[in-house]
Amino acid sequence: MAQFLNLGFDGGATKTTCVALDSDLRQVVESTGPASNFQIIGTDKASENLLKLTESVLKQAGADYADIGSIYLGLTGAGRISDADRMRNTFMEHLQKRISPLPIVRIGSDALAALEGAFSGNPGMILIAGTGSILLAKDEQDRIHRVGGWGRYIGDEGSGYALGRSVLSAAARELDGRGPKTVITGLLRERHGLDDQQAIIRAVYQDNLDIASLAPVVIDAAASGDEVAMGIVRNAASELADHVQAAMTKLPSMVRIALIGSIVSTENPLSAEVRLTLQKRFPEVIINKPENSPAMGAALLAAKSKGQK
Repeated sequence: MAQFLNLGFDGGATKTTCVALDSDLRQVVESTGPASNFQIIGTDKASENLLKLTESVLKQAGADYADIGSIYLGLTGAGRISDADRMRNTFMEHLQKRISPLPIVRIGSDALAALEGAFSGNPGMILIAGTGSILLAKDEQDRIHRVGGWGRYIGDEGSGYALGRSVLSAAARELDGRGPKTVITGLLRERHGLDDQQAIIRAVYQDNLDIASLAPVVIDAAASGDEVAMGIVRNAASELADHVQAAMTKLPSMVRIALIGSIVSTENPLSAEVRLTLQKRFPEVIINKPENSPAMGAALLAAKSKGQK
């Protein structure tokens, strides 16, 4: 290779995507490999999975480890400095067995990579609603501003987890006679076999039910016109709009926002309500589709790493 490659990784619990850019920021390769959420599989396994994907990318590019100029790891679970350092240290140990001297390696959350990709490195705001929820914005001075991201026990309003928790609450209220009848209870029974208090309690407190996986129940119930579900959807949209409100008080000139995460980026009652709420509360804000993938964003961050420690 005549030019060094900048490798960007977008890694999570199910898969990892890598984009390789050349020195002129032209995409050379994009490839997908196994999971790299080190909080789940450990730093050693995550590092090996990342390096297997690296080797696949290098082979496709007709390059080798010596051609790597910089690497950016945009990984789920790397939002806290201590966790990011732990993962980076292990990755560097594994990488050192394959190349010396080492290229520049930086690490950050997958959300940061998504922000960089959404606006091709330019200022903008992303509102992420997946399993959790968070807003990130980058201003004209490349400073990052964050709202939310407190996790399911403290925050994550409007997220898949919050919706799933509302599903369980609505069903519990109906089964107790404390709340109205709702389509939610029937869907919970049909799809997940949770039809009474004993089954629900066992699933949540003994069987480690993936609560976020219940989010489609409330979205589909809302699509049927169920009033309870629509109330949950409206509340979730309002909570997500509150994230934008908080950011706008700090960044009044921020006018571009991208919605990321399947529950707000695909056509469904929640995404429609989120867009409607944002348009009503912030008519000056323009909702954009992300310009690039998080993996491309990570690769752009890798390219920016040149000359940085």
